[in-house]
Amino acid sequence: MVLKKSGVLKHNRVPLLFGLIFCAVYCLMLIFSIRPLPVNDSKTLDDIINSFMAGDYSSLTDKEGYLYIWPFQLGYVAFGQMMCTAFGIGNYIAWDLVQLLSILITVYILYQMTWEFFCDREVCSIMAVFSTGMLFFYNYVTYIYGDILSMAPQTIALFLEILYMKRKKVSYGIGAGVAIAIAIMLKTNCEIALIALVMMLILNLIQKKNNSESEYAVNVSNKGARIWKTRVIMSLAIILVMIALTFGVKGLVNAYYCNVTGLDSIPTGSPSVSHIAMGLQESELEDGWYNGYNYHVFAENNYETEATKAAAIENIKETLADFANRPLHAGKFFLRKFLTQWADSVCISTHNLDLVNRHHDNPTWLAGFLVSGFGSTVMQWVMNVYMTICYLGVVIYLVSILRKGNVSDSEMLVLLLIFGGIVFHEFWEGSSRYAMRYYVYWIPFAAFGIKRLLGYIGDKLQK
Repeated sequence: MVLKKSGVLKHNRVPLLFGLIFCAVYCLMLIFSIRPLPVNDSKTLDDIINSFMAGDYSSLTDKEGYLYIWPFQLGYVAFGQMMCTAFGIGNYIAWDLVQLLSILITVYILYQMTWEFFCDREVCSIMAVFSTGMLFFYNYVTYIYGDILSMAPQTIALFLEILYMKRKKVSYGIGAGVAIAIAIMLKTNCEIALIALVMMLILNLIQKKNNSESEYAVNVSNKGARIWKTRVIMSLAIILVMIALTFGVKGLVNAYYCNVTGLDSIPTGSPSVSHIAMGLQESELEDGWYNGYNYHVFAENNYETEATKAAAIENIKETLADFANRPLHAGKFFLRKFLTQWADSVCISTHNLDLVNRHHDNPTWLAGFLVSGFGSTVMQWVMNVYMTICYLGVVIYLVSILRKGNVSDSEMLVLLLIFGGIVFHEFWEGSSRYAMRYYVYWIPFAAFGIKRLLGYIGDKLQK
């Protein structure tokens, strides 16, 4: 309430600068104290990138190679080779700083999106201040992978489509297509965002058609119909550009690696349906999370995509039949999978901090404090409180739009992405690291809800 009365929240720059500076300082502290190294898949891909730089493409050409099994990672590998060419092989500080740039761009664009949603400077300022609690997101600056690198282009794509829907400039739509194609190249999970972008353009057309028909009913001229037809052509063209660019970038990457390896075509790899089969399985680690099934079933079927696809589909049928016979068990499975992803306040970021730090012979004192000392306890407490406040704000926002019975196209775009991600990862491989990609987009809506809550409390105190 002190901030609100002082007028700080009405300033355009101060809260945003505060949020960005905090983000930069926190991330730089992690980078230079932990000096993170690639681990797990990140380490495997780093080794592959280095091999590719040396002219060894066996991970793609050999039947048991990593990229033979997971060829969708070729876009990330291509970006990795660009990074090595620009900054040198093994320059992990450069990778971390590029990831920091991606995070800063994401936070800045989220602020701009908040303005487009609500046209309320106080809500924007609350969002900027509230962004300082996104430690679960900032911690991943140390985890060299496509998750963070793809967040900036994905968020830019969302923002540009919002601008297109509001201002009807084709350049915004084309820019969104370019951005989402780059995001998908870095991380194929961004295809969920592409689906949301396309769906929202179609929904926006339907809404505008209804408005145009109403206008046509009032006016004798058919101006409204002509406007709608023009918008149909523009939106369909943008949808085609988005899809063409996405497949075009993938095609260019594949063509390049076919050329340097002498392959006639890129291996098809383990089919996507194997991820779904795995996402419906119970396992020792966590139900619906990674358990190695999608890798092992491919090997068991002699690395043949169609045979693996048939085996995975059969596994899904068996799982669903079991769920049908035990509906309460199925409900418990899906509820637990939902909670392990969306109620993990740290998004397993603290675990990944430990992984990227443990390979140093002489870790710094600050790294020990942050990763396994009291600093880690404080971080986890902050993220627990943050998630509680965030979800409280989101609930207030959702209740408000349900009462109003209306939501803007801009807000609907992001809501489609978030709820699409929730549904998708109930069936796909689960992980709270994947949920982090959507959790970030709740922040503008949480800021709206927090403002409503603060206003309610202020009114009660004044009585």
